[in-house]
Parts: sequence; C-alpha cells; structure tokens
Amino acid sequence: MSGKTIAGVLETVRRQALPADDREYCVALHDYVRDQVRFGFTTGFESVTPEQTLALGRGHCNAQADLLCALLRGAGFEAGLRFVALDKRILRHAVPAPVLFCLPSKLFHAVTQVRLGGQKLNIDSYIFDRSGFRQQRARLRAAGLERGFGLGQGAACDWNGRGDAFSQAEPGNLAPDNPRFSTLAEAVASRAGNNTLLGIHFNQWLACVPTPLRRVSERYLNSRLGPAMT
Repeated sequence: MSGKTIAGVLETVRRQALPADDREYCVALHDYVRDQVRFGFTTGFESVTPEQTLALGRGHCNAQADLLCALLRGAGFEAGLRFVALDKRILRHAVPAPVLFCLPSKLFHAVTQVRLGGQKLNIDSYIFDRSGFRQQRARLRAAGLERGFGLGQGAACDWNGRGDAFSQAEPGNLAPDNPRFSTLAEAVASRAGNNTLLGIHFNQWLACVPTPLRRVSERYLNSRLGPAMT
C-alpha cells in the first residue's frame, strides 16, 4: 500500500508544479488526480476515504471527486461535491451488459465544485488520464454513440481553471436543486444517492460478498475498461 497522504501530495504538487497563483495550483491538483488515480472500480466502492483512494491509486468517479475535494480543501480552497443525475448509458461498453441493465436509469454522480476567482466551478474532467481518455473517446467515436465507454457528450480531460469541464457529466445535468455535500461519506450517510443494483446500494452488495470474490469481480469490471485502465 502507498504511504501517500493528503499533506504529502499537496507538498509534492507545490514543489513539482510551482504554481504561480491559485488557478494554477487548482489545475495542478486536478491534473494530479487525473494522472495518478486511474478510473476504475474498487472493492471499497463508496466506502473508501480519500486517503484509501490515494493508496489504491484507483477509484470510480465519486471516489476521485472526493479525493480532489480533500486536496483542494487541504490547500485552503472552498470545495465540495455536487451530485448530478447521470444517464446510465454513459457506462455502455464500460460495464457488462447485465450489470448495466440492472442499474437505475440515473446514477448519483459527483462533480467537484471549487470556488476560484469569485466563481463556483464544476469539474469531473479528471476521471481518465490523457492516454485512457484518448482510447475511450476513439472507441466511443468508432461505435457511433453519443455516450458510452465512460464518457459523455463533449467530454474533456483538461481543465484551465476558468470554467466548468466535464468528462462524464454534461452542462445540462447541472440544476439548482443538485444535492451538495462536503464529502462522499456524508453523501452516503444521508442516503441521498441511488447507486444501487436491483434497488440495493452497491456498498450493501459488497458487504455480503467474500473478499476473494470481490477481488475477482473488481478485476473483471476493470478489464472491461480497456488496456489503458487495467
């Protein structure tokens, strides 16, 4: 397991990126999550902490958002999680068809919201690293789909710190009544989400599965994301 900590990552990013201002610092933290934490599924799913996601070097969208929020807050920025209703078709060809069929039509998806330059900016453009993003976008275009392979319409993997940027969410998902929480743990505890399989939250399913089988399932699900993510 990695010995990385939130404080250690903040120091590493400051030292390596040498940000000239707040905007560059936020972008550098975004890029750290994008490049160092691979998109994928873990046996902890939504019970993981930001520190555990760091240690694993892998996490699904909500775990990645939670980590970036922790880094931004650790750096002194106002940040939180804004949850949107994401069309489940974004996971076509990214999860097995039977799993996709059993998922609710809308997924409880976190985007990171950070106050920067007097604005609240919304981002989830950190989900795939550049190589993985290019691979998934090529697969999406070859399939002729609007959504799928883990990407939404108009997906991007870069952020300039001056506006919103998404790889899975879309501008139309943003609404005044989107639920907001400080952390993923707070969101899960509130039972505000609907990330369920046959009506039962993924965390409850995982708690009933023996550890060896959970690890096999994790490897299988991640294998569907393609070689760049495994």
